[in-house]
Amino acid sequence: MYEMSAFLDDLSLKVGGELVLKPDKSTVTDPITSIAWKHGKNKVAEWDKDFGGLDIYAAFKNRTTLDQTTGELRISGLMKTDSGVYSVEFNSKLPDKTYKLSVFKAVPKPTITSSCNTNKTSCTLTCEGDTTDAEPVTYRWKEGEGAWEVVGKQLTVSKSDTGKSNNGYNYTCKMKNAVSEEVSEVFGPERSNTGAVVGGVVVTIVVLVAVITGFLVWKKQTGYPQDTWIDFLRKYCSGMCAKGSDGVQPEQGVLLTGEDDADKAEKGQGNGAAEASGSNSHKDESKPETNGSDVVQPEQAGGLPGGVTEDQKHGV
Repeated sequence: MYEMSAFLDDLSLKVGGELVLKPDKSTVTDPITSIAWKHGKNKVAEWDKDFGGLDIYAAFKNRTTLDQTTGELRISGLMKTDSGVYSVEFNSKLPDKTYKLSVFKAVPKPTITSSCNTNKTSCTLTCEGDTTDAEPVTYRWKEGEGAWEVVGKQLTVSKSDTGKSNNGYNYTCKMKNAVSEEVSEVFGPERSNTGAVVGGVVVTIVVLVAVITGFLVWKKQTGYPQDTWIDFLRKYCSGMCAKGSDGVQPEQGVLLTGEDDADKAEKGQGNGAAEASGSNSHKDESKPETNGSDVVQPEQAGGLPGGVTEDQKHGV
């Protein structure tokens, strides 16, 4: 809030702020019967004792008050459009003084950006920020711990300039208008770029060392010299990493080989038994089949048909 006496004719306030105008009634000799405030040619507030009542006009409604005794005008929630010349009339007479109001938006906290040439021997720093409704804005720059200098929105820096002091490429900019000022964070282009590069290199080295160490330890524990990076990644990525061309784990390969040998041994034994059985069968088939009636007993070898003996044949 800013209070203005009649002898002040110019002031600047922030958007959203409050204006209080206190007119000088010393030139008014008669009792006050009417008060009227104007913004340019448009009425803001009006009071008349004879007609009674207070009128607040247009865009000033709900945010303007008028003291009917002192003539003080109070406007809150100032907007950019409230800028202009204000005047007051007592008893329809205009005092000598008028009041000029300028409403500005507060400047934002600025940020510094840089644009360098190919060799980075020269860089242009820019003090950035949205200054809509905040103009006119002045820009100041500070190098290291030096004094503020009014230069402009941009500052050109070269290696020869930075070599003059030990500021370490540290720069700060400030935005300022009639109602506010803001200062940026310290900016160091060389430090920022170098830090980013060094940080990236360190992280990369740490990751590579961890991966290589893990691979060597795993390879030593497994004892398989033929193991590759693919085997290592398959084991520790739980199937999320790339698989080999055959898609078979090393452990599974060993297990499958053992099972094949056992199967072959069992199959070999089975084939041998089958061959032995087949051989015996062939031998049995080569022998003639006989039954009890076909067998000639030794004592019957010399007999004659019909049971006749040799003695009977010769009449003995």
